[in-house]
Amino acid sequence: MQLFKRKQKKNSQANEPVESFNPNLTFDSSVLRKNSITRLSIDERWTKLFVTIKMPPEIQKAEEEMNELIKKEAMLKNEQDNLEPQKRKCMNKIMSLTKEAFENDNETAKQKLKECKKEIERINDRIDNVLEDIEKLEDEMREANLELLNKSINYIFSTLKTNNERALEIKKELAEIEERKKLLGEELESISLDWTNYAVDLTELIGTDPVKEFEEVYKLEGLKDEAVDTSADENN
Repeated sequence: MQLFKRKQKKNSQANEPVESFNPNLTFDSSVLRKNSITRLSIDERWTKLFVTIKMPPEIQKAEEEMNELIKKEAMLKNEQDNLEPQKRKCMNKIMSLTKEAFENDNETAKQKLKECKKEIERINDRIDNVLEDIEKLEDEMREANLELLNKSINYIFSTLKTNNERALEIKKELAEIEERKKLLGEELESISLDWTNYAVDLTELIGTDPVKEFEEVYKLEGLKDEAVDTSADENN
């Protein structure tokens, strides 16, 4: 049996945001039974998927809707559990009142018997309604499980795809930066000059004052200081 089917893709823009994903793979309901998925929103196998990946609003809404169904189911089953003891209590009361009502012809006991019978009828009707509601809820729960599963799995894979593509882009950019850094380093090395030697050579050629004047015009005071400091170190 095929567990999932592929939907026809709609026209979409490139690099569409992950939040607006449209699932094109959907699971068949048999996947729920095969993997024992009954209440996905509280299933630890599902909740741990969103520890690292942030849950989008669309899936949060589906989760909340399923949680409401789970609460409704708990309330119905709790009521069902309480109705049976109430019914047994009425049955026991009828048994205890029967002798008093008919053998002793007690009108009060007869009235209580009628009340008990009506209460049992009410309880039986309510039990039937609860069972019917639970049956309907099981269908709703199955659909909710399937919807949440389909949205979640498609979103997870969409996110992984987007993150993987971005990671490849970052790696490419880092490689380009490293290559650029290497080229700049080579260029820096090729244009770097030993200013100390040039300062000495120029001073010997045109004298100290002209060198200072040219330094000021070409804004080379920093290199001038470096030359002075270097000279001082050499003298020491």
